[in-house]
Amino acid sequence: MVSCPEERLRVPGVWNKEVRTSEDEMEEAGGGGNAKGWVEERWREGMRDIASGDSNIMASASPLKDIDEQYLQCCICMEQLKEPKILPCLHRYCQECLKKIVKKGAKKIECVTCREVHTLPKGGINGLKTDFNTKNIIEFIQLQDSVKVDPLRTCIHCNKKQEASAFCFRCNDFLCKTCHAFHASSPMFQDHHPHIFSLSEAEAANLTIQKLSSLKVAPRCQTHPEKLSELCCTTCGNLPICIPCTFGEHRGHNLEEVKSLAKIQREMLRGKIADLLQYKEKAYSMREGIKKAKDKLELNVDQESQKLQKQLDREGERIKREIQDAEKELNTKRADLEERMKEETSARKKELEKEMRESRESYEQACREERQEADSNLRELKKENTKVREKLEGGLRVMNNEIQEMLASIRTQKDENAKKIKELSDHFDGIVKRFENVTATADCILAAQNDWTDVQCIPDVCRAVDLLREEVKRDSPGLDNLSGMKIRELSAGVSVRGKVGISEDVESIADLHIEEGMYIDDITGNEDGTMVITGFTSALQASIFVITKAGVLQQQDIFPDTRGYSARCSFLSQYLVAVIYGFNQVGIHDIRDQSRRFIRLSDVIMNCPTNQQVYSVPTDPVNDHIIVGCRSRDVYVFNSKLEHVKTMKLPDVIKRADAIAMYEDNMFVCDVSGTGRAFAVTMKQPASEVKYEFTKPAHGGADWYPHSVCTDQNGYIYMLWREGGRSLIVQYTKDGGQIELEREVDRTHDVTAITAVQTKQGEKLLLPTWGTRKLLTYGLT
Repeated sequence: MVSCPEERLRVPGVWNKEVRTSEDEMEEAGGGGNAKGWVEERWREGMRDIASGDSNIMASASPLKDIDEQYLQCCICMEQLKEPKILPCLHRYCQECLKKIVKKGAKKIECVTCREVHTLPKGGINGLKTDFNTKNIIEFIQLQDSVKVDPLRTCIHCNKKQEASAFCFRCNDFLCKTCHAFHASSPMFQDHHPHIFSLSEAEAANLTIQKLSSLKVAPRCQTHPEKLSELCCTTCGNLPICIPCTFGEHRGHNLEEVKSLAKIQREMLRGKIADLLQYKEKAYSMREGIKKAKDKLELNVDQESQKLQKQLDREGERIKREIQDAEKELNTKRADLEERMKEETSARKKELEKEMRESRESYEQACREERQEADSNLRELKKENTKVREKLEGGLRVMNNEIQEMLASIRTQKDENAKKIKELSDHFDGIVKRFENVTATADCILAAQNDWTDVQCIPDVCRAVDLLREEVKRDSPGLDNLSGMKIRELSAGVSVRGKVGISEDVESIADLHIEEGMYIDDITGNEDGTMVITGFTSALQASIFVITKAGVLQQQDIFPDTRGYSARCSFLSQYLVAVIYGFNQVGIHDIRDQSRRFIRLSDVIMNCPTNQQVYSVPTDPVNDHIIVGCRSRDVYVFNSKLEHVKTMKLPDVIKRADAIAMYEDNMFVCDVSGTGRAFAVTMKQPASEVKYEFTKPAHGGADWYPHSVCTDQNGYIYMLWREGGRSLIVQYTKDGGQIELEREVDRTHDVTAITAVQTKQGEKLLLPTWGTRKLLTYGLT
């Protein structure tokens, strides 16, 4: 934005100023070379002066010669603006240039500079407002340039072609030297005197835009073109009108004297600019944040790729060691077998020694049988060893393929995240351009102090300021999600030593230090060990609790107007938690400052029933999605801005989504009240399809129903089944919903939810209890 060749510095904005700074001032700005920071600070001071109404800044500090040529340039044709039309974002273009880029009959137009999309007025491009302030400046510059090229002009009074001496803006024509003197002194042209401009002043260094504005005459009435406007009709959008209009079509309208109205408008603009400047740092810092996110994304991709390669190398070394161990075991068994065979042969020899003379043939037969048995055992050992080797080597190949798939997933995520970061970068570049353009336009308008132009332009500038302020005030997007890489851990390695499972008994039972009388519905955890618990109080109001990894209650918040309805939760990022707020509201809770945003489904989704009750809110951090399960087959997907992305329909066999867990492209659904069954649903197809149904446990002969579900980092599925006061943890395979392990929870603990979290001691299963406010932990071994 700011360039600083040597020590001559160009100040950004409308004015093409060059300022010379001393080394002392530069040093005070934070270092002899920190020219950019020094200039930007001066720019901010100038804008603050404008906002406070410093007339010095608006007049003497704004000579016409210092206007930046780019401010008067059309970004389409790259030439000086001709009949400048201004868009609601305040970017201006030639009228004819806009007609070339907008198709005939189009209803909208996209700004070439900031990419904002605007609705065209009834008259299309012609109906857009003319930027009179810029047009006045351009007309004056063109006037200067034309006189330089050819000073001979036909005088409007004497009708002689001679060197022009002045220009009368009231007559809108040139005057020769003689007629200029008469025009400026004659009482007959007294009302022309303020509007006569001597061409000898055209090159004066102190000629300001304010001086130019004072030369311009009031606009002519649209209804009565022969008359100059004298009042403004605020009812009709500050339309300039003449006196006869007050008795005609503007009778009964709100009419204002232009000078007082312009003063009010300027004060309003100064206030809005002052308010907008409070958000300048945020707008500019977001661009830096996006750059850091892009750099972090590249770093994370490299780190995750190296991490996977190291995992593959470690697993390869482990499998090689197991193969070597298996070889050693084979050799040991072979040696034992040979030794045992020798001993048995020796014993047999002694037993048969006596009979040797009588039955040598019997001895030889016994030896053959011993050798055949030893050979058979040895073959079995070799066969077993070969199976072990093949299993381990096959596992290594599978792991290598899995890592290649994960590396491909990393590259895909990188491309998708880089695209989103680019979109965000373009968006905030547009905001910064709008910021600079809005403040520059305000600078120019306030500098001119042209009452008629001000009452026409300032309302549009104020609207643009309001829109920009709201845009900048919005919550920043989740850059952490875009710079991070969400990948699953490698599957448990193939081993000859058995499977990984759930600890036989509960590892720990901890008291949750939360409000007495709190009933827990759900639990979720992040990678830092922070836990979020939701439920409702004894007063039946939904609540949320944030607990640190040390078990300390950090936050407690109660949701108003949620009586009788509980809350569910799921981490979307390190700090953002998706939460159900009562009957049909979904929101995002920020654990850093307890701020929250929420929406009602029926307010943002067309054709969504007003009685659609929300039951579950799992998240998909990789795609920045919140999945909302309801009391129907409809599943709604939102992004972190709570914008509706799409609606999915579950297969007919499922009646409602009481609990949902996500893993890659699979959705695991507990249909508690509908069918009492659980299903894996694939989302790869345009319409969801049942991939398989989870096997219902037959443990203890109970009629179990699915209550909660989660997955670990390797993709194994854990489902909490309930029956009466009993609870059962079931581990399922990743690819078929078959039962691997079952663990019944002690009946004294009425657990209500299950989630898997990563800890320093490895991955754990956490289960909160309903009313006793305890937390059960099972290890994944």
